[in-house]
Amino acid sequence: MNKRLVLMLLLISVAFTQEAKDPFDLSSIMEKIDEIGVPTVESVANLETIANELYNANKWEDAAEALNNFSKNANWLANLIKSGLDPYYGASYDDRKEYPYKKIKPLIEYESLTNEYIRKRNQAIIMEAECYEKLGDNKKAVALYRKGLELVNINNEVWWEKARLGLYNLIGLAK
Repeated sequence: MNKRLVLMLLLISVAFTQEAKDPFDLSSIMEKIDEIGVPTVESVANLETIANELYNANKWEDAAEALNNFSKNANWLANLIKSGLDPYYGASYDDRKEYPYKKIKPLIEYESLTNEYIRKRNQAIIMEAECYEKLGDNKKAVALYRKGLELVNINNEVWWEKARLGLYNLIGLAK
């Protein structure tokens, strides 16, 4: 009896404390825009070029900062591109199944573009880890290698290996 009462009180308290999501609340989107801005394909390409130039010039501190900026912007751009596909992905299985392929086909390039920016973001995170390793900031390097390993795709074996070996080196497993 007491268990039922406690469970009922718990359920009632959860029901009253949960607010309905306001469909007009733009605060989280505006916070992201305030933090990063509105990236464009051109602006993200410029950030990538700068980050790669600094990395290739062995300017580790500047490269780490540039890579971080690039990865955040590439991620946000990927999310913005993907949001254009949300009505399709948010639809029920049956609705997606019935939706004509000829209408979906032109959208495939945007899905591919989203995946490309995500791939570049993941690589930038691993490159940033390498920068911090070169700078001797092993805590930051380990954290970034770990995040890179969480994000990198299994099919991206080169970057998976870079992150794995970088992490293993820092924890004493290098061979």
